[in-house]
Amino acid sequence: MTTATARDTVRGRLDTWPYEPDVAHLVLLDHHMVPTRTDVGAWVAEARQAPEPTRAMRTGAMFPEAAGVFADVGFTTIDTLALLDIRLLTRSDRGRPGQRRNVLTTTRRNVRTTTRRMRSSDLPAVAELDRTAFGDPWGNDVRSLGDITTATPRHQARVVEGPDGLEAFAISGQSGRYGYLQRLAVHPGARRRGHARHLVEGALHWMERRGASTALVNTGVNNDAALDLYRSLGFTRRAETLQILEHIFT
Repeated sequence: MTTATARDTVRGRLDTWPYEPDVAHLVLLDHHMVPTRTDVGAWVAEARQAPEPTRAMRTGAMFPEAAGVFADVGFTTIDTLALLDIRLLTRSDRGRPGQRRNVLTTTRRNVRTTTRRMRSSDLPAVAELDRTAFGDPWGNDVRSLGDITTATPRHQARVVEGPDGLEAFAISGQSGRYGYLQRLAVHPGARRRGHARHLVEGALHWMERRGASTALVNTGVNNDAALDLYRSLGFTRRAETLQILEHIFT
């Protein structure tokens, strides 16, 4: 199922959840817009009318105001994400006497990490790594990874390759003055080697070079390892959280 439906001002894409073809996945295409209950009702009706049986519908990560509309019509929160940001060194800042960035040290205390560009041929292995790192139902498949890379006008995807295969990857996006660390995963057997730090630092440098002044990332509110990493790099946690919601069809 791949369709687009919405009012003139609120657009959404309805697809299937990775690895669960009987679960509809709704992604709002403009996170600044807040749907109405009528919008949500129309998306639910479309999911129910899909050619294949659909047992549930889940949303992407949503800001509180939009999430509240879905909650009002019977959706329940299944995951809560912390939202963090960091100010980057912009082009206009470069060359100013005494100007310093908040972050991006190049010193790594662990083993050397070397990255390369993610190729299209890497996607099956990247999807397997992602699912291993995050577990069900949060792992991405090849299609949803492709959706991530096209979510912003520009993107960068890097992988860390070890002797036994891919060990980590990061997908980053940039749109205007904002940069987004869209996905970061490290294989459980390759953690604590500095891969995540190296990938995040590289992503932030890439965003800076393209003129982004703020970088955003989200992670589970209970993902202490990720939260500690981002804080150590200079990210600040915002007051608001993001929510993923679900509605079970009866």
